[in-house]
Amino acid sequence: MRILGWLPLFLLPVLSLSPEKLYILHCMGCHGAQGEGIPGRVPPLKDMVVYFTYLPEGRAFLIQVPGAANAPLSDEELAAVTNWILKTFSSQALSSNFRFFTASEVARYRKNPLNNTTQTREIILQKLREMGILKP
Repeated sequence: MRILGWLPLFLLPVLSLSPEKLYILHCMGCHGAQGEGIPGRVPPLKDMVVYFTYLPEGRAFLIQVPGAANAPLSDEELAAVTNWILKTFSSQALSSNFRFFTASEVARYRKNPLNNTTQTREIILQKLREMGILKP
């Protein structure tokens, strides 16, 4: 009888969620519906996140932050939601030679999650300021 109680779970189709729905489920709680973040607590994504992709270490940072690296998403899902975030919140700043994240790239970065997110973020932001990409 107990087996029959679990049977419907096995009959349910495996649902693949869109990147937008993955964002809603795994990112929006902190980063907000429009990627606005929480001032003083959670950095905004809107009009900002794309600049991290201008540096190799910034690109890695986006996947290595604890919220991404430890998310209960497959590498394919994390690549898809990260690409969706970039297209949705920073599309006008995507460079002509921009490379979208791949599952293999995500897997490589996830192996080394960050220990000091704030310090690493500040180092990257400083480099972007020195390059003239961000205002001082």
